[in-house]
Amino acid sequence: MNIANVGLVSSKLLIDIGNTNLKWCRLEGGKLSDIRFVPHQKGLLPDLPMRCWADEKHPDSVFIANVAAPSLNQIIDHWMRSHWSLAPVFLLSETQAFGVTNGYTKPEQLGVDRWLTLIAVHNRYHVSACIVDCGTAITIDVITQQGEHLGGVILPGFQLMREALLEKTHIPRVQEISNRVEILGKDTESAVASACLNAGAALVERVVNRVMEILPRNPDLILTGTDATLLQSVLTLPSKIRPNLIMQGLSVVAEGQAS
Repeated sequence: MNIANVGLVSSKLLIDIGNTNLKWCRLEGGKLSDIRFVPHQKGLLPDLPMRCWADEKHPDSVFIANVAAPSLNQIIDHWMRSHWSLAPVFLLSETQAFGVTNGYTKPEQLGVDRWLTLIAVHNRYHVSACIVDCGTAITIDVITQQGEHLGGVILPGFQLMREALLEKTHIPRVQEISNRVEILGKDTESAVASACLNAGAALVERVVNRVMEILPRNPDLILTGTDATLLQSVLTLPSKIRPNLIMQGLSVVAEGQAS
């Protein structure tokens, strides 16, 4: 045994590349560090790894979930091999893993971000659940307590709904969406905000009500993502916010923990 290595804690770098931001954190001793992020939509992709990790200490392994820019995989792979002599692991959705069975007929079509939230909920919380990830897009996925993914739906996120409406109509530009609106707006700003918020909430509640008819027990309604609090403010059903489910799923995979 190399005495110099005794007591050293393995350091795993976990990276979540979403539609808007690249986020990363460390997994050390079973604990996640604070999450850092940078936007990646405004160009400078070749310089992104240097901007993110030039000052990071060398990790022992790297696990990456990318649903946004496929070109980033090659850029990051090249940078990490060159700077750290390390080949990152790029995760993909599978038919079955970590106690979860993918409900898609073509499992690879399920976004790896959604796959990781399913893994996180099944392995960390052990419940049947309707998982709502509120970001650039809003995704809704249902999983049984036994780990069976029943499928899901995708719709534009709140800001994407708003931007599409304003881009394709002559409605005057309005302010950002907030949660301080009644369902019936008294001006254009509040009417647009209410419609976007309540459209998402209505679909979530419709999915939950349908699932309650087919599962033996009511599923937990679990919210995650940037706009989780905004969605929760207009829901009529009880819900729980679980931040950073994708990172939790990445940590399950990185630790090799199956339920």
